Amino acid sequence: MDTIVDTPPSIPRGSRRPNFSVEFKRRVVEATLLPGASVALIAREHEVNANLVFKWRRHYREGQLGPVAHQVTLLPVNLSKAPTPSAEEAMPLPSSPGGLVVECGRVTLRIEGVPDPQTLQLVLQQVLR
Repeated sequence: MDTIVDTPPSIPRGSRRPNFSVEFKRRVVEATLLPGASVALIAREHEVNANLVFKWRRHYREGQLGPVAHQVTLLPVNLSKAPTPSAEEAMPLPSSPGGLVVECGRVTLRIEGVPDPQTLQLVLQQVLR
């Protein structure tokens, strides 16, 4: 994979701060916005401080480096009519009645088959008190 590294504009001697162009800042910022990009690595490649790149990113989001370039990715979608399962199909009944064992302290409660829900609730409330 070829890597293209933009070099910052030359800094005249005796100058304290370089004056980077808006285009240069945008190129650096947009390179950091790619998936898997490392801000520190890209800053080092362009010979600028990573903190400065983070500041440029903030300015970029605020629109101070021109309009933000939104990258839209569309995914293909296929719609098909799938049958929706009815309530009976969603929860199949057990083929054979099962059992339930509840042990609480010295009490052991065994329930065989399919109990009435109201009766089961009443019994469990009394046992688990």
